[in-house]
Amino acid sequence: MTVFVVVAAFGFFHFEGTAQEATGDMAVQVAPGDLTLDRALELAVGHSPLYRKALNQLEMVGPQGRQAWGGFLPSLNVSYGTGQRFDRQTTAVDFFGNPIENPTSETIYTSSASQGLSLGLDLFQGGRRFHQLGEARAAAEVSRRRGQGELNGVLAQVQRQFLGAQEQRALLTVEQELLAARERDLEVTRRLYDLANKNRADVLGIEVDREQQRSGVRRAEGEYQKARLALQTAIGDPGIREMTIGGPEPETFDPEGLDLDALVAQAVEASPRVLEAGASSRSLRAQLAMSRADRWPTISLNGNLGRGSYGPDQSALFDFSPSDFGGSVQLSVSIPVFQRFNTSYQIAQASVAHQNALEDQRLMELQVEEEVRARYVDLETAWLTLQDVGRSLDLAQERLRLVREEYRLATATFEDLQGAVRTAAESRRAVVQQRYAFARALVDLYEAAGVVAQQAGFADAPGDPASGN
Repeated sequence: MTVFVVVAAFGFFHFEGTAQEATGDMAVQVAPGDLTLDRALELAVGHSPLYRKALNQLEMVGPQGRQAWGGFLPSLNVSYGTGQRFDRQTTAVDFFGNPIENPTSETIYTSSASQGLSLGLDLFQGGRRFHQLGEARAAAEVSRRRGQGELNGVLAQVQRQFLGAQEQRALLTVEQELLAARERDLEVTRRLYDLANKNRADVLGIEVDREQQRSGVRRAEGEYQKARLALQTAIGDPGIREMTIGGPEPETFDPEGLDLDALVAQAVEASPRVLEAGASSRSLRAQLAMSRADRWPTISLNGNLGRGSYGPDQSALFDFSPSDFGGSVQLSVSIPVFQRFNTSYQIAQASVAHQNALEDQRLMELQVEEEVRARYVDLETAWLTLQDVGRSLDLAQERLRLVREEYRLATATFEDLQGAVRTAAESRRAVVQQRYAFARALVDLYEAAGVVAQQAGFADAPGDPASGN
């Protein structure tokens, strides 16, 4: 048995079937080389450009944290320089500053070399470095949550494209079966025509319907190929071109079994969008603290150590052991006395930005809750509509069966058969389309809640530092 379960606390997709399982009037063949939903997601993780871009964004989390910790460390610079210069003076000045001519003008060549080591350390900045560290951590959290949200969206898009390809495959099967049914109707009509129970116009009418249905099959084939191309783009792997879209149709269920309040609570608490908004507010709070730290004095320690040499011609050029030696140490204290109100303005600006970020976070929570509840309404509507079209299909199929029987007995006209066939065909298409509309509504619901990655088996996204991968 081949079993694929993408289900967690709220019951996402549940695909379970044998190698051959009937769904309605169709038998779904699951071959080893078929492209199933779990395989499509695995390929997307390895090949999707959008997925890889999201993972690349997550790689910035580590460097952001290290950069903040670097503020507590001293800066260290090592330098080396060497060079040569020449000088020719034809005039000079005497002790009184009067210009005089140089009786023996000549070009003088000199060379020099220097080595230096400088060190700088901020001893006190009013707590600014601690706030910078908090801001960097919050910024890293923003990047991580944004990356998780993008991963969420990519996986949801792959699932939608896969469902679209599956839907077009199912519709193609429906059109092919309708064509086969038209062939049988034509055969029955020709027999009745031979028995003089039908006229030539009825035979021609069935033939016209058959050709129109053949065109419908060709259109369905084209839509299926386009859906496969869209799926290939979403996955990012041209290799799926040789694979067949496999797997059974998605199962449907009554949405009343979902705990909507629990899903909303989880979305408000753990949705990447909400978490990103919370991290943004913490980042701006740290920036506000940094602005307030500008009112404190700063203490810094600087030192340098150097060696140098200077000589005629090329004697000091590329000298790696200069003889002259020197250095200095300096302790600096800077007290901001009056900054022309710039500090107070920056504090006020940072405070407003932080307050707005808190409101944005609250707004995001409200929007996520609204979106989850709206998607749940869409799911309920899709379920009820599926029940309606299912009942319509049962009635249309029963009517078609009766009309075909009457048509064989020559008690029903060709127009009666044509109308029954058209109604039943439209009902079959509607059931297939509504089944996949329900599946897409479920994907939309979990995307709005921000749990697509978890429901698809990627609770910790690959490459996410928090996952340890």
